[in-house]
Amino acid sequence: MRRFSFRYTHALLLPLLAVGLILAGCDSSGTNGGNGGDTDTFEYPSTTYGSETVVNLLAFDLGVRVGSASSNSESTLLDLYTGSADDATIRAAQNLSTEGQNVYSDIAGGVNLSSLVSTDDLIRGDQLDPQDTPNDGAAVNTDELLQEYFRKAGAEDSTRTSNGIVLSQFAEKMLLGTPIYGEGAAILSDFADGSVSSNQAEQWDAAFGYFGFPRTLEPFLNYSGGTEGLAGGNATRDVDGNGSVDLTSEYVHTWASYAIERSAAAENNGNANDFARRAFDALVEGREDIENGEDPSDHAETALDAWEATVAVNVIHYINSMEGNIGGVSGELSQGDVGEDAWGEAKAFAWNLQFYSDSLSDSQLNTLHDLIGNDPPYGELSADEYATDLEQATQILADAYGFNDSNVAAW
Repeated sequence: MRRFSFRYTHALLLPLLAVGLILAGCDSSGTNGGNGGDTDTFEYPSTTYGSETVVNLLAFDLGVRVGSASSNSESTLLDLYTGSADDATIRAAQNLSTEGQNVYSDIAGGVNLSSLVSTDDLIRGDQLDPQDTPNDGAAVNTDELLQEYFRKAGAEDSTRTSNGIVLSQFAEKMLLGTPIYGEGAAILSDFADGSVSSNQAEQWDAAFGYFGFPRTLEPFLNYSGGTEGLAGGNATRDVDGNGSVDLTSEYVHTWASYAIERSAAAENNGNANDFARRAFDALVEGREDIENGEDPSDHAETALDAWEATVAVNVIHYINSMEGNIGGVSGELSQGDVGEDAWGEAKAFAWNLQFYSDSLSDSQLNTLHDLIGNDPPYGELSADEYATDLEQATQILADAYGFNDSNVAAW
């Protein structure tokens, strides 16, 4: 299994808990959407994986707040990022009746995103323009980039740089890569390699928490409903019927939501590729293996492959959006032609693959970033030239993961 130098350490997770606490790529037939399948449940959490849930909730919160920069100060954003969020209201809980989960410490206290974020240099980060990085002409890591974007948003009331980089997209999506995907993938990779010998239940539960599935998945799914794969379009559901929602077990967090959405798109395109069920079932069955004293490595690899493929599909999805935006443009690209939200998401998700990929080489990742670019290529490329670059980027991913051509176009 291929890893980058960023690694989680279980020792880092334990203090948080103490204070409050390979089928995925290739398209294949699968269970149809809806509620007709078996209802498996993630039944054996040795902890509530509260810290991992809070990390997911904070990533969402920061993305929303940076998108409303004029209403959020730099200190507010940095407090959420650097571990002073215990008494802050959970944004995702607004307008929900939750099980006593109103502020972050109601789930887990002392969660510090900045201490969990990788300090590995971002691929081609040294080539970002001066207005887009705190380290002009030098390497930059995720923590440095996020802190600069929080400063721009909070202190300058900025929602984007002069180059068209949308700060809210990076605030949330970079955190989805590190710590969330990076931490979860590192845990599952160790299980797949058979190198986890102690605290197996806690570590598996942490990976489940990072992926962000509800404890029972089927009631949330409807691939034929036209609502991004979620039954009724709802990321929350009172599964146990007690009149409230538990954000740790009855909520679809961001990566799980993406897996569901991309699965629904493939299902509706007639080429089933059920990332969501494949990952969820593997996580449930692997947890049962641990409970029964059996080896969960195959299930870890299945869940990990499904997660990595979901990241790759997200890059393709937002490249498709950009291609749609520039399809009617002739000549040189100018401000707004590309679709800056889509560019930011494609770039951030491509960076996410830096923190775990078993299917892409270093050379392919570098080429991917070269083709997407350091910023929307206004005044640099024609629409036709950039469309060619984006097609090449998509082909790298489609070939590496064995995606069905029709699905690639539909995503």
